[in-house]
Amino acid sequence: MQLFETSFYLKFCAFIRYLIIIFFLKRIKIKNVSYIGFGLKLFAEKNASITINGKINIRNHVELQSKGQLNIGTGCGINSFSRIIAFEKITLGNKVSIAQFVSILDHDHSYEIEDEKINLSEYKIKPIRIGNNVWIGDKVTITKGVTIGDNVVIGANSVVTKDIPSNSIAAGIPAEVLKKLDLK
Repeated sequence: MQLFETSFYLKFCAFIRYLIIIFFLKRIKIKNVSYIGFGLKLFAEKNASITINGKINIRNHVELQSKGQLNIGTGCGINSFSRIIAFEKITLGNKVSIAQFVSILDHDHSYEIEDEKINLSEYKIKPIRIGNNVWIGDKVTITKGVTIGDNVVIGANSVVTKDIPSNSIAAGIPAEVLKKLDLK
């Protein structure tokens, strides 16, 4: 009986967090009732947006930030301690499963050395697109300018620095296609 009470309590708290987001944050749009874990860092700057196009499962301590556009499809799951930060545009298709400690960033620092000091004031920015039915393993990093096709598995601890075609399994640092999937 204890498990049911705890489960109901957690679901109730997630529903309250969902309502707060829907009613008080105009730059964030969630089109369906979803599970939202505790410790969520959710931020969209003025003239930026975060759009979740359907039901989503966001676990605890996830970070979603946008200075541009962050679009997430329906049926997605984002596990604990993962972060998605869009300076320009990040698009996740439908049924994307993101494991723990994943980083998806459409930017990185540009640097200059001035007077023997590193200046990190600028960014290099390119959009990211992730297709439908994609599974992203633990501790994966997806860097700026990457397109990942449909029906793709990215192995744990990989760093994705270039496009991954549809119907494939990729892993490594940098991630390489290991196998093509024969889907019928």
